[in-house]
Amino acid sequence: MPAPATPEMPQTAKEANAFLAPLIRFYEQERLAPLKFELQEVESLPETPRHLLCHARDMTTRLERHHQSPIGLKALYVSQTPDSYFREVLLFAEKTGKPVEYGAIEINTEVFPEKLRSDILQGQKPLGGLLLEHKFDFISNPQTYFRVESDDHIQNHLQVPSPSKLYGRANILTTSSGDTIANIVEILPEST
Repeated sequence: MPAPATPEMPQTAKEANAFLAPLIRFYEQERLAPLKFELQEVESLPETPRHLLCHARDMTTRLERHHQSPIGLKALYVSQTPDSYFREVLLFAEKTGKPVEYGAIEINTEVFPEKLRSDILQGQKPLGGLLLEHKFDFISNPQTYFRVESDDHIQNHLQVPSPSKLYGRANILTTSSGDTIANIVEILPEST
């Protein structure tokens, strides 16, 4: 897999919002106050968030290595249409129960074989781990990196103090033929 860790930054707020759409949509639906995202260049990210976010691989494996633990998934909210599966998630280190990522993901379920689709819809494991387990080829395309001030909703799930500046990325996974697999927004806790 290629390693484009430095995406071309979005030029407009509209472009950035398109990348952040899964999380923005969830916040609008739940009538939560919008988050304030501040786009970041790779060089401006602190060392640990840069290590965890700036790569072109799945996030599950990176988090497992960093936390020396299998990563579990807690689905906080789920909705589904015939060809799309959306979930708000919390990833946690199974050894400690510690939250390691909050995010939102919209998955194009049409691109998967039946068994993988079924495993994804069960909502028990992170998408990256399932793609690797099923040997499903994908390309990770980080779109932008950001800093965001936590709100009560994120603070509660990530167990961070108020207010906290957190770092994250918007990522798009595609098949080798260019079909979109998933649009993902990932936010790390303060003390990763």
